[in-house]
Amino acid sequence: MDPGSAGLQESDKPLQKDVHYIMLSSFVAFVVVLGILIFVHELGHFLMAKWFRVGVEKFSLGFGPKLIAKRVGETEYLLSAIPLGGYVKMIGEDPKEPLLPEDEARSFNHQPLLSRFLIVAAGPFSNILFAMLIFMGMFMVGYPSEDSTIGRVEEGSPAWEVGIRGGDHVVAVNHEPVRLWEELTERIKESDGNPLILTVRREEKQFEVTVQPMLRDRKNIFGESEERSVIGILHHTLASVVGISNPVSPAGRSGLRTGDRILTVNGEEVNNFPQLKRSLRRVRGTSIELTVKREEEERTLTLSLTPGELQALQADPEKVPTLLGIFPAELFVQDLVEDSPAQAAGIQAGDRIVAIDGKILKSFAELQEIIGRNPGISLSVQLVRGGKTLTLPVVPEEFLTKDAVGKKVVMGKIGVLSAYRPEPGPTLSVRYNPFMAFYKGLQMTWDITRLIIVSLIKLIQQVIPAETIGGPILIAQLAGQQIQYGMLELFKFLALISINLGILNLLPIPILDGGHILFFVIEGLLGRPLSMQKREIAQQIGLFLLISLMIFAFYNDLMRVFK
Repeated sequence: MDPGSAGLQESDKPLQKDVHYIMLSSFVAFVVVLGILIFVHELGHFLMAKWFRVGVEKFSLGFGPKLIAKRVGETEYLLSAIPLGGYVKMIGEDPKEPLLPEDEARSFNHQPLLSRFLIVAAGPFSNILFAMLIFMGMFMVGYPSEDSTIGRVEEGSPAWEVGIRGGDHVVAVNHEPVRLWEELTERIKESDGNPLILTVRREEKQFEVTVQPMLRDRKNIFGESEERSVIGILHHTLASVVGISNPVSPAGRSGLRTGDRILTVNGEEVNNFPQLKRSLRRVRGTSIELTVKREEEERTLTLSLTPGELQALQADPEKVPTLLGIFPAELFVQDLVEDSPAQAAGIQAGDRIVAIDGKILKSFAELQEIIGRNPGISLSVQLVRGGKTLTLPVVPEEFLTKDAVGKKVVMGKIGVLSAYRPEPGPTLSVRYNPFMAFYKGLQMTWDITRLIIVSLIKLIQQVIPAETIGGPILIAQLAGQQIQYGMLELFKFLALISINLGILNLLPIPILDGGHILFFVIEGLLGRPLSMQKREIAQQIGLFLLISLMIFAFYNDLMRVFK
């Protein structure tokens, strides 16, 4: 099933207005983000130079012609026309320029090797420190994090077998308290397959279960397979959007339709499917009043039960929604693409797909995975329509797409739109004291730094394709997207780009800070600096590489825009 393969067309004027707003907000966010990061970077060089009493002639945000200039003391502060970088010009930095005798002690090139090293390194490390301070501030103010509530449980998984269900809240693992989802998943990952004792809260009750994790091949963020301990739980859940496949079931008789979202059960509010199941299990009478949202309109429906149906429900509370004829809308077909394989096979809107080639489906993701890896291969699709089971052959058509790391892959699709509605799990705002916030900020900065370094290695190894490299247009697009979600997301993005800028500037490419650091290391090993000729050749090579990379990144940006 392909979410987004069919949609509604909106009028041009609101769409045009939205596009203009997004473009403007992206531009403003880009200018703010880049301006702050350049300022932080150059401020690092500036302050370290001042610390070692090196004279600073110019402090510029941007390159090229100056737009605004103001001299304070010996330093001229500039805002220049090209906002893609900046520079700090120190006395004696260029050995070709004449140097007055009285300025020799304050010149950059006459400083000890360690001083020059620290002045150059201060720029990129200021960006990394800046990111850490952003994260620290976020942890002090309140950082939204997923709590340890289980959204859904995979049927047949270790968690399912011991009785854990969607909506359960894990409060401890091996009697050690957990609050956050990342803490819970980290404990499972670290178990190495050994049994875990989970303390679980369900409504007003608390109980313990012992679950045996299983090892499963999972793809990491680079698309590489690795074995992990899992118990079959997810944090996100399903919305209380329902699918109705049998018109003579209690749900079908009440007038419920596939795609309806149930808001209340006998006046009790429900926000997701696990809550809906719990509310339905508490029903004791033969009449259930539902508030339903259908196409932005709310309506009230009454679900009536016969005495026999009520008796069946009371005999097996676990199966209450199924016995009522209510299913998650996850595996129901909402619409079809014209002339698609699904339409040619006879699949219709409202069908519930239950199995493929005899394999019972448990989730929408499982259905996508099977269809995706079988392009051009005939599949036997079992579905339920009007209470009857049908089996139809479907051949997924091939299409070219990109995986998580941007590699081009051939996948299969059948051209249906699911009524699937994922629902984010609950979050809580985590606040820490300044000392703990400092530690958490440092930890997050290190995690992201390590990920960026590994990503660069994977890029060189061609695990990540070069097409993923982005430039200023991509940064503007991403900044615009983040600001739509609020200032917190923009600050997180600012921290991420700041670390990126710091790491990239430390690469040993002449003309970058890392190239200068490389020269200092060579000078330390040889006991003398490289000759001016060799440094100039290296600088020219570095400039060529940097310009080539910028052109390539800009080309990738344009290709994304036009696609």
